[in-house]
Amino acid sequence: MDSVFLSLLILMAVIWVVAVSLRRLGLPTIMGELVGGVIVGPAVLGWVEPSEVIEVLAQMGIFFLMLHAGIETNPREFISAIRESWGVSIVGAIAPFAAGTFVGLAFGLSMAAAIFVGLTMTATAVVITIKVLQELGFQNTHFARIIVASCVIDDLITLVLFSMLLGLLRGEALDVGEMLLTAAKAGLFFGVSFLIGFYCYPWLKHPFRHPEGKGFTFILVLALGAGIFAESIGLHIIIGAYVAGLFFELEVADPKLIKLVKDRVYAIAYSFLGPIFFISLGFHITFDVITGPGLWFVLALTLAIIVSQIASSGGMARPLGLSWSESLSVGVGHCARAEMAFILAALGLSMGTIDENVFSVLIFTAFLLNLFTPAALKGCAILLKRDGIEPGWSQKEK
Repeated sequence: MDSVFLSLLILMAVIWVVAVSLRRLGLPTIMGELVGGVIVGPAVLGWVEPSEVIEVLAQMGIFFLMLHAGIETNPREFISAIRESWGVSIVGAIAPFAAGTFVGLAFGLSMAAAIFVGLTMTATAVVITIKVLQELGFQNTHFARIIVASCVIDDLITLVLFSMLLGLLRGEALDVGEMLLTAAKAGLFFGVSFLIGFYCYPWLKHPFRHPEGKGFTFILVLALGAGIFAESIGLHIIIGAYVAGLFFELEVADPKLIKLVKDRVYAIAYSFLGPIFFISLGFHITFDVITGPGLWFVLALTLAIIVSQIASSGGMARPLGLSWSESLSVGVGHCARAEMAFILAALGLSMGTIDENVFSVLIFTAFLLNLFTPAALKGCAILLKRDGIEPGWSQKEK
């Protein structure tokens, strides 16, 4: 147990040093957290080893990040963003899937392995983009809502693609029934969640309006319940956390309670558990892969995903009335890859579809994409401000 607390001490020291140093430079702290994880993790110093405790804390980190993002979002604006985001999501999923598959084939992988590379590179990491937008002050803008909504749809598309291609990867026939079942489950989850949010939340007067209602604890109960419901039908727990926070707003809760919940969730998400998640991503890095052909594979795959993701997601955002700088931000905001990509890569390795070398390539590529995204979004913020788009509003709100 002592080693666990020593690991936590090291992690918290990294979080503090990164926050103090990078914020003075005006850089997103996630960049330092990712690099810090590589330095203190097994790849360099080996001070902190991956453990079950750290993994649990990391998973709770993305849970609280998504809960906070939901609390900060107006549900009607999110629904509106979903209606707008279908083109961004569908084209933004097909392009990196095709690009990843093509690069895999170009480097001599079998068709099944190449398809799995493309599938792994389809899943976005909205938690990374959310944190960067929060630090830059653009989390409540129209283009930010487009990013979040389309990334949620993107992950659902990835799940449908996975269910559709799983049989093919195993040498079986295409299972259209399984694909339709996955889509139906996703529709069921959102349907039930939105009905509860719009029609049941307003009745929760005791926990949300009474001074002794323990509202913070109750919102955690709702978020965990929605997350477990999401997991039970094959979705990710963080989607449930986001939806649970989505309907916690002024229409149903006391303003003092909302401020209290926001402050507490923000502190947990951005000063404790969230940074642990981002640091833990660095624990998966090994430098063995960047020798010989593996280096070129990583670089080619990283470049292909960046170009295809920005061109597809950003290109489809432009017809929605967004400016060029906002559209570029949408494309860049889709480039990060994290938890779902790691899960899919691990599944591919366990199934024998990809080997350890390809697995390492996927993890290192995801790490580079996660470094690129916050740095590029910082550049996008400069362009946005140059175009007169300040934090807190967007072109649509003029």
